[in-house]
Amino acid sequence: MTATALQKELTKGWAMLVFQYHGKEGHVDPYCTREEGFPYLLWYEGDEKLVHSMDEVMNTPIFDSRSLAEIAGDISDIDWC
Repeated sequence: MTATALQKELTKGWAMLVFQYHGKEGHVDPYCTREEGFPYLLWYEGDEKLVHSMDEVMNTPIFDSRSLAEIAGDISDIDWC
């Protein structure tokens, strides 16, 4: 899946993205409230980071020191929960 396609779906805020990258599970979880900038929780193998913009979702290097934009084409087992 491309970075643009992931960003388009995540912007809708309708579901959590669950995926595998390098054999490890990762999540991008939109919070259920749209208050305070509609935060997202990035999670990867026990590390988590709360971010407050789609730019941060796509560019925070939490997935083996790489961002979601960088790894978008390499993730597998994509599920929208």
